[in-house]
Formats: sequence, C-alpha cells, structure tokens
Amino acid sequence: MKSIFKSTIYIIIIGCFFSCHPKLAPQGSLNRESTDSRGNAILLGTCTKERLEQKPYSDWFIKNYSDYNIDTAAAEKLKEKLSGKKFLIFMGTWCGDSRREVPRLYKLFDYCGIKPAQVQLIMLDNRDSVYKQSPTHEERGLNIHRVPDLLIFEKNREIGRIVESPVASLERDLLAIANKEKYTPHFQAVSLLIELFREKSIQDIESNLTALTDEVKPLTKNTSELNTYGYVLMAAGEKEKAKVAFKLNTLLYPGNANAFDSMGEYYFKTGNKMLAEENYRKSLQLQPANDHAAKMLEQLQNK
Repeated sequence: MKSIFKSTIYIIIIGCFFSCHPKLAPQGSLNRESTDSRGNAILLGTCTKERLEQKPYSDWFIKNYSDYNIDTAAAEKLKEKLSGKKFLIFMGTWCGDSRREVPRLYKLFDYCGIKPAQVQLIMLDNRDSVYKQSPTHEERGLNIHRVPDLLIFEKNREIGRIVESPVASLERDLLAIANKEKYTPHFQAVSLLIELFREKSIQDIESNLTALTDEVKPLTKNTSELNTYGYVLMAAGEKEKAKVAFKLNTLLYPGNANAFDSMGEYYFKTGNKMLAEENYRKSLQLQPANDHAAKMLEQLQNK
C-alpha cells in the first residue's frame, strides 16, 4: 500500500508534466478504477506505473516486463538521446496489445534512465459511447485511434509516435524517431485520412472517394483499420468523418460483411433507416449467418 506522501509525490509529478499541455487531468483522477460492460476492472484517466504493478494488472504487467529482452546495443545509444524527451502513453488495461507493449516500454525506459516526470500515462475506456476516450479527454486533438499509442515530444513538440506496436523494435523505432530519420508507424491509411480531414472539407473528400480508394488501398492491411477509426470518430461525435471512414472501408473491401454491418450501424445511429436497412441487407447477402445484421433488420422493420 502506497503512503499518502508517495501518492502526493506522483500527483505532483504528473501535474508538472507538459506545463503547456491544456488537457492534464485533475488530481482526483489519478489511478481511477472502474469496470467495463462485462464487470472487469479497468483503469481510466491519468495513471502511474506503480498501479500497474498491483493486482489485478500485475498479473500481466510484471510477467511481460520481466520477459522482455532489451536490445542493449540499441538501448545504449538511446540513453543520451531520450534524456531530454517527454513521453505520452495512451493505453487500455482491457487491450491485449497494451498489455504486451507497455510493460516492455517501461522496462526499456527504466534501462535508459527515463524519469517518472518525463512520462504521462493515460488509460482509455472501451465502452461504445466513450470508445478510446479518457474521462478527462487528454486524447482530444491527438488522433488516438489505436492503443497503445506512444507519442514522443521534444520541446513540447511531437516528433514521432509508435502506434499499437513497433515497426522494427521498440529500441530501433525510438532511435529512428530520436535521430529524426524517416519513420512511418503502422496504420498509414488512417494517417492519410487524418491529414485529409485537416486539409480538405468533408464534401471534397466524399466527392473524390473513388480516387481516394485507389490511393488508400496499398496502405491498408485489413478492414479493422478504418473500421476501428470510424467507431473512434463516432464516439467522439465526429459523425461526418466517421461516415467517410466507414464508406471508404466498404469501397476498399466490397466483399466484407462486417464493413457493411458497420456502415449500417452508422446509419442506424444517425437516424437514416433506409440506408441502415440497405447496408444490413448487403451484409447479410455477403454473410447469411450474420446474426447482428439480421437482428438489426428485424428491429428496423418493426419500427
């Protein structure tokens, strides 16, 4: 059990991180615990490594921390390069990728002598209405769509990020970012769409979806990339952007039942019964055993 004094120290450390960051959580939210829709314990908001070393999270944190073999040759080069950096980690204690990668990352940080004051750890929710959000919304404006997501900052400016998992290894990815070498994280299709949302109107993007499909197709590995991004946008209230993501996914994967099921869910939640039915029917045509689409069609027809 941590002493009151030790807890206070960690609150001060977290509060001092990124003095110009506008979205730091209030002190009372440190190590906040909740439950998901299945009754499992989850952490939400600003957190500390020490909490992850306690039950029930220690079951996976300590094992994955201990089992990770650091590339010491690369890590030795990292020590000096990371000393002035700051790190923002978004994760979910419900997420298998987070459970694997975050303990490894902390082991590497410990090896490199990264201080607690250099790291801010944010826990995100997995419930539909607040999908991949923190209660105090540190994720806003940072385009967090996959977890874990490690953002690296130098002089309060993001210089790179590792999304979900490293491309080569944690050590080599961080070296490339710290050296300002060309580095492209996973999920390039989402990155391209994020950039388009910054530069163009939704109407312009929608009017050029066919051409965009050709550009995005070589960048995607499967339907889950844009599908997940669509649900993140929906939960954040970015409905028009979500529609673009879901629609683009159906164009990229016209034979995938789940892509049309998600498109149907979008129209259902935004009140367009006709297009919801159309997409659920398409999903059932592609996958007759899709119980969710069948139930949704029945619900819509009984309205």
